[in-house]
Formats: sequence, structure tokens, C-alpha cells
Amino acid sequence: MGLFDKKYCDICGKEIGFLGNRKLDDGNMCKDCAAKLSHWFTGRKRTSVEAIKEQLAYREKNAQQLKSFNPTKIIGDYYKFYIDEPNKCFVVSSLNTKWRESNPDIIRFEDVRNMQVTIREDKDEIYYKDAEGKNVSYDPKRYEYEYEFFMHIDVNHPYFDDLDFKLNNDKPENPGDGKYMELVDICKQALRIICNKEYYDDRSKFENPNCANNYTSYVTEQAESAGEWYCPKCGTKNDGNFCKKCGTPRPASFEPFFCSRCGEKITDPETVFCPKCGNKLK
Repeated sequence: MGLFDKKYCDICGKEIGFLGNRKLDDGNMCKDCAAKLSHWFTGRKRTSVEAIKEQLAYREKNAQQLKSFNPTKIIGDYYKFYIDEPNKCFVVSSLNTKWRESNPDIIRFEDVRNMQVTIREDKDEIYYKDAEGKNVSYDPKRYEYEYEFFMHIDVNHPYFDDLDFKLNNDKPENPGDGKYMELVDICKQALRIICNKEYYDDRSKFENPNCANNYTSYVTEQAESAGEWYCPKCGTKNDGNFCKKCGTPRPASFEPFFCSRCGEKITDPETVFCPKCGNKLK
């Protein structure tokens, strides 16, 4: 087959236009069919024609179910959670008025294995001009900051394993301002409603909140009993000494702490030196 020979979509049968081919593991797909796949789906080139057809059938069913999907709570900033609390399910979309048209995947609460929030801090040094007009650092140095909130959700789903998205478009500049606290509240509500977990913003533990740069805020389970725990590898809820799904041993009880030099959060009890500044911890 030559480079410029006509190609046809193995899904819908239509001729594929120039630069419109989306290669599959054992065939071709047009861009129109590709646009119908899940927003969270990856690995198209390793997927068979038959598997793509199965996903598109699921996507059509999902679109029909969205017609009766009625969110009782909408929370979010850039990406939003549309949550149907009585039916214990939700969707995530970055669209505002026409979010149903994008056919967002309906996720059941029970299929969420874990939710994790990461706050990324970007800082730029502030300079002043000297008599010659050159940029000079303050002593001590001064910085301006911006913060971005990211959500990672592990899910049990046949066509994708996780949802990764940014919560905010406008970046707050201080952990104490209203926008920052609004984003923290979004995280708290989402985790509490969807998986009954509490979110803690560890940055508030520092006298100078900017001493901790990029870090992940972990969540703690409001367990029904003291013996319950979630597997750190696959997210399965357990009550024994080994994960019933993957066999991972129950982790020893450990309270995260912070590097005394730079404020880095330490979550591994075996850590001897701070991974950020090299300070000896033990």
C-alpha cells in the first residue's frame, strides 16, 4: 500500500481524509470516530479495532445515561465536579454551559480507588534596579508565588485507570488569600462526598507557608473501624494484614513529618536524607 493510497476507517467505513488517520493496533480510524472516545482514554495505537468498537458502544450508552443524570452539587473552578449524590456518581468537565455535549464519563463512587491532591508552587525572584539599571537581588532574597491545584483520581474502569486534571486556571499568589482557600474547600468537598475522606492542607503548618515548594497533600480515611486501611499500591479497602486484591502487606503506622531545613514533607519512614535539600533527618 502506497503512502498516498486511500484509507478507510475500520470503525465507520468512511474514507479518511489527508492527515485524518488515527492509527490503531490492527487498523485505521478517522478523526470523527476518535473524537467520540473517552477524554481519559490513552493507548489508542495499542488498541484493536474490536476494542475501539466496544468502547464506542459504551460511550453511546454513557451519552444516553447522561440525559437522566441530574447533579445535586456542582463544585470546581477550571475543571468542575458534577455530582449526583443520591445515585452516588459524578462526572468531571472543563466546560460550563455545554458540559453534557462532551459526553463526560459517569463515574460511580464505588469505582473510585483513591483521590489525591497536588499543589504546585511556582516562584520567581523579585529584583530591584541599582544605579546602573541592573537587576539586583534583595538581601534576603524576595519572591513572588503562584499556586496550581491538581487532582488525581484512581478509578476501576474498563477503558482508563485514572483522571488527571488541573483544578484552577487563575493562580492564587498566597496560601492565605480567598482564591487559595476556595480551592482548598473544593478539594475538601470533593474528597468528602466521593470517597468519605478528609483533605488537609499541610502548608498551614509552616510559619512561612512558602518554605514548602511542590508537595502532595495526602488524605486520611474516615474508617468505619480502626482496623480498616487502603492499599498504597492499588487503593483497595482492606481489614487484614495483606491486600485482598494485590497481596501488598499492610503498611506500618507512620506519621509524616517535615524537613527542619526546607520544610519538605517526608512520607517514607525509611528516608534518612531529605530528597530536596539533602539535610540528614535521622
